Parts: sequence; C-alpha cells; structure tokens
Amino acid sequence: MKENLPDCMLQLMSDACWHSTEELVEKVSHRFSATMHVLKKRGYKFEKRRTQGQKYEYRLLEESKAITPLIIEHA
Repeated sequence: MKENLPDCMLQLMSDACWHSTEELVEKVSHRFSATMHVLKKRGYKFEKRRTQGQKYEYRLLEESKAITPLIIEHA
C-alpha cells in the first residue's frame, strides 16, 4: 500500500537537511505545502529559507522529532 502524503514527507525530511521546492514537488506532491500544513497542525515544525530569487528550501526542525507519527502497517 502506498504511504500517505504526511508519512511520505516525514520520511523524506527526517534527515533534518534542507529540501528544495522542486524536490518536495517531485517526491511528495505538487501540493506539498498542504501536506506541510497538516503536519504543522500535528505539532511538527518546519524552517523555510530563500535560496535565490523566488526559490525556497525547507527542513524539519530537530525538536519536531520528539513527536512520533502514528504509522499503521497493513498485513
């Protein structure tokens, strides 16, 4: 079964490294900001920085790792 978008984003961003908008669109969804909003409502924190012009990068803040996502495995 395919992972849901919040789990997919957490898996990608759990390295606490910066991820470009292009990477998030490719690996999560073209609506990655909506997924990020869902995670923020669950208590996760993200940092955003401008790289050049209108390009941005995002990362999951380390303190967010104290919150463990609920992942249900299907048999």
